[in-house]
Amino acid sequence: MVELEHYLRPLFDYWYYSLIAGIFLLFAAKFVEKLSVAIFGFIIGINILFPAIVERVPQIKEWLSNPTYYQISMVVFGVITAAVLYAIYKSITFIFGFLVVGALGYYIANFIIGYFGITLSFEPLYLYAGVAIVLGIFGGIVTYKKSAEVIGILSILVGAGTISAVIIGFILKGDFSKIDEPLFSSIAIVIFLILVVLGFVINFKKKKE
Repeated sequence: MVELEHYLRPLFDYWYYSLIAGIFLLFAAKFVEKLSVAIFGFIIGINILFPAIVERVPQIKEWLSNPTYYQISMVVFGVITAAVLYAIYKSITFIFGFLVVGALGYYIANFIIGYFGITLSFEPLYLYAGVAIVLGIFGGIVTYKKSAEVIGILSILVGAGTISAVIIGFILKGDFSKIDEPLFSSIAIVIFLILVVLGFVINFKKKKE
């Protein structure tokens, strides 16, 4: 799981950022929607986008060979990403709903046509795309109107994943090459699921009272 290790390592290397952000996202996401989006953007910026850009642009990688420059640039990039997501977070909820529900509609249509052996007089891709777009728009509108709940759920998942990465990083002593071993991957999944359940209980219990 080289690709997974590539994304987990920054979370552990800068665990002090990750842990603070992860705890907030996990336990306070439902109550501070916009701030959660900003922190979500910060995590994506420093742990996914920034490392990917550095890895793919040799000039930047060479310039940031100094650890101090790397960390400063990483934090600045994370803040910029946070600001961008904060500014367009409503649009993000629509896009998220559109993509998720649209993709689901595409694969459901694909499955039904294939399973029942339905023959069409036109290219099936047009039908799949049409179903995906219609359902995607519907999903986008619903998630847009329910942005607080959507952001809350996303934040819980990201927060749980972030904290899990930090915990498993300490267990593995930073050697994420072992993450594909059944024991450690099982531990990581169990930690993640426990945190997700805990996050849902804490964030949504007041709604039931």
